[in-house]
Amino acid sequence: MTRHLLKCAEAHPARTSGKPVRLLHIRVEDGYQPSPFWLDVEVKATASLRALDKFLRDIWLEYCGQLSLFEIEGARYEAYIDPSWGDYDSKSMRSKLGGVVAVGSSFTHEYDYGSTTMLRLKVLGQREGRLDKDLRLLARNELPEWQCNACDQPATQIDPVCAYEMDSLFFCDRHAQQHVKTQHGGDDSMLMPVVNSPRMGVCGYAGPADERAYVG
Repeated sequence: MTRHLLKCAEAHPARTSGKPVRLLHIRVEDGYQPSPFWLDVEVKATASLRALDKFLRDIWLEYCGQLSLFEIEGARYEAYIDPSWGDYDSKSMRSKLGGVVAVGSSFTHEYDYGSTTMLRLKVLGQREGRLDKDLRLLARNELPEWQCNACDQPATQIDPVCAYEMDSLFFCDRHAQQHVKTQHGGDDSMLMPVVNSPRMGVCGYAGPADERAYVG
């Protein structure tokens, strides 16, 4: 996919007029490997870290407005710096992406300081091009297919509570209802949907806010 995008992104510009700017090609992956979840994103070098943070929240992470940070070469960049909580030496996410990373740079992103989802990012390349917004989604993994633990049908629901106590995690709709009757007294609030995100099954996350805003 990376080799394909080196040619494809340039052949399909999001905008055909205006002054070309420096664009960074960034691969985003689940921080806990091995994992099937990944994204390829093209970002203006002049875009802020906050813009990239918002994109990651919208497509993979956001549920209830948790705090987040980037760590780049030992420095922490946060959107909201509170001296009473966290690192006094944190820097602002208003920093421009091109000023803190370069081709080959690897860095991390953390969402939710309690039930943390960590992502790993790497700048794979750069080019001169045109975008009508700060960034665009170039490619992503297809939704993996997990099999229901009780049959051979594709799973649509997960039970993150029982995942800590037994192997029963993935269920089709029919067996999900049977499972909650047996294990949770019929309380289906214990179930969460299978979604295309490393945040799946964590802290009530049920899917993206609006990934469509970044496609183009």
